[in-house]
Amino acid sequence: MDTLTQALLGATFGQAGFGHRLGRRAVVWGALAGVIPDLDIVAAATGPMGEFLYHRGPTHSLWFGPLAGAAIGYAFWRWHARQERGTLAAWSGLFVVAILTHPLLDVFTTYGTQLLWPFSHRRFALDGIAIVDPVYSLALVAALIVGRRRGEGSRVARAAAAVALAVTTVYLFHGVWLNRETEARVRSGLEAEGIRGADVEAYPTLLQIYLRRVVVRHGDEVRVGWLSLWNPKPPAWQRFTLARHPLIDKARRSEEGRIFEWFALGQTSPRIEMTAEGAVVEIDDLRYGFPSRPEEGLWGLRFRFDGAGRLAAPVHRFNRPLPLPAGAALAQIWRFTFGAD
Repeated sequence: MDTLTQALLGATFGQAGFGHRLGRRAVVWGALAGVIPDLDIVAAATGPMGEFLYHRGPTHSLWFGPLAGAAIGYAFWRWHARQERGTLAAWSGLFVVAILTHPLLDVFTTYGTQLLWPFSHRRFALDGIAIVDPVYSLALVAALIVGRRRGEGSRVARAAAAVALAVTTVYLFHGVWLNRETEARVRSGLEAEGIRGADVEAYPTLLQIYLRRVVVRHGDEVRVGWLSLWNPKPPAWQRFTLARHPLIDKARRSEEGRIFEWFALGQTSPRIEMTAEGAVVEIDDLRYGFPSRPEEGLWGLRFRFDGAGRLAAPVHRFNRPLPLPAGAALAQIWRFTFGAD
């Protein structure tokens, strides 16, 4: 999820589990520890595929928190040893827990988290919640406000943090249920049309938990629609047919194409445009997008081929602009979710 929410989660765990032993330091350092795994974003500087390859990779694996957290905790314990501020168990426990909560939260989103790296490069994604969700974040803020006012080590503050963690965890699993329910409803609607065996995948959308982007594949036909379980209505499908061309196959077989397919969990959409110099192939990630052209996502890869079918330029990663101003996009999400202006 977003960096601020990861910091809030680390701080809340610090208050709940370690506030009585470390006081305010448990909240401050818990917040900073909660964002440590996202330092892997520096991999974006290695090239256009760097973020796809390494973000939510090594620093998001399940072993990273226990190893890095124990080492950092030991260093902090030695730093505070003369002042007798906290035990080795408290400092190590704080950093282990705060770092480990980061990938465990990320796995509830759609991006894909390599929990088992390096033993497996599988990307785990439960599709329960968007990367920005104010309800989730504000519940953590409320607990931290209680701690700030009553003292981070007080019984009331620890109880408030524990309640916030319990409520937000239920909220995450509610999001997972919403996604499964969305897929079940869509499959039922397709079967009513006489369509069976279609691949149906639903994904959370920004700022709330009820609106889901749905991608349906049946043969070469792809449907993209939106379904809100707050205000359920049959999706108004946008449809297109997958493009087929030898240069699309060549782009997919390239190293960059294979990385992108792995990153997008196979949920991609290609298109080709013939030009005077050759052809341009674009491959989009269909997991993310706004209602516009259904075959377009928020980002993708662009391949330029010359007339002989050779790559004429380095593979380019692109981000598509919003199809409408940000305010109008937010209003559209609200309208689709709650069925009101």
